[in-house]
Amino acid sequence: MDDITDGKVYTNSDKTLYLKISKDDLSAYLTIEDNGNMVDEKEISSLLSSVGIRNGMEEAIDYNIKHEKTKKAGKPFLIALASVKKAKAGISYKFDLESCINGDEHYEMDALSQFEKVEQNQPLADISVSDTQGIGVDIFGNEVAGQDSKVNVEDFLGSNVHFSVETNQILSSEAGYPYLDDENKICVKSTFISQDIIDTTKTIYGSTTIDGVVSNSNLEIFGDLWVKGNITDCNNDGIIVHGDVIFDYAENSKIVASGKITINKNARNSLIYANEVIEAEENSSISGGVCQSGEGLNVFSVGSPLGVLTEVEIAIAPFLKEQIRITGKRLTQARNDSEIDETLISTLVAKLHELQLEFKKEIEKSHSNDSLKIKIKEKAYPNSNIRILKDILEVSEEKNNIEISINDTGLEINEVDR
Repeated sequence: MDDITDGKVYTNSDKTLYLKISKDDLSAYLTIEDNGNMVDEKEISSLLSSVGIRNGMEEAIDYNIKHEKTKKAGKPFLIALASVKKAKAGISYKFDLESCINGDEHYEMDALSQFEKVEQNQPLADISVSDTQGIGVDIFGNEVAGQDSKVNVEDFLGSNVHFSVETNQILSSEAGYPYLDDENKICVKSTFISQDIIDTTKTIYGSTTIDGVVSNSNLEIFGDLWVKGNITDCNNDGIIVHGDVIFDYAENSKIVASGKITINKNARNSLIYANEVIEAEENSSISGGVCQSGEGLNVFSVGSPLGVLTEVEIAIAPFLKEQIRITGKRLTQARNDSEIDETLISTLVAKLHELQLEFKKEIEKSHSNDSLKIKIKEKAYPNSNIRILKDILEVSEEKNNIEISINDTGLEINEVDR
């Protein structure tokens, strides 16, 4: 409300009513002194009339009801509020404030599904700004220019959000669950810890650490993923991560990441796809299955002494290709559904078109990329296939500490001195 610290003060004859007018004549506050007697409403009206206030009483009543303000003896009480329109400026939230988590509470993973959720870079609020002033009438009935209305964006920026000058929007910096903190700043809770995940299908928003195992489950995670236990038998839709992945062990599983994948120990008979690099740490191994990166691999050992067929590859945008496959599958299911959902079909068609355009761009970029490399620090066992784009190298005898790159005639293999 307006500052009335230095405003004009009026009182009635017995000093039981004090009326203070704000400096800009846009509001008035009444203080009723407690003298043990009931205050006559006519006496209040008389004081207002004598001062010349003839506008804004209804607005003050509406304001007090909306903000649950009540009269208290000895305390200033809004009695008149000018009907001046502010310039068109403010904040418009793009998420449901009534369906948000409480940022101070701890939630189990299953309980989060009921709350509002956002993806990374999703708009959370529009900031509207106008240079034109509104007009209105002060509490004395005089026409006045409207107040300048300015939004200080910093007042609304909490954790894991940022402001885009280009779009005048507040966006999420991370995937997760939006909420307003105690200062009404927009925040996104984006990190979570879970125990074992077994026999389930789940979508998780926010970077997630799983302290236990992941078994026979299908997960889609909007954020990074760190699994401290084993990943086993997640081989249907598998684990789809819109971010980076770190895990120790994976067996008979499918793991797809838009970022990079780090393997601390072993990956066996699994499909490992990453748009960025794949790294397998010291003394780790990749045996069986396919390990496919969009940028390069830096791994310890590939294959096994038993000659298990193992493929390590650099391909064009593996995560993006998987998204195209999944979206196409969902579109086919939607079209074949007994109850046709035209809205869903339109959404999937648009998404598929967007993904295909993005993939075409990746294909064009690959034509000029001659720096792709696969590094195997320890051993590449026989029956290991190494591929970079369309060129393939079949390992027929054990090789140690090698680097594979692409040249004009195909793949080039070099032994690296340690």
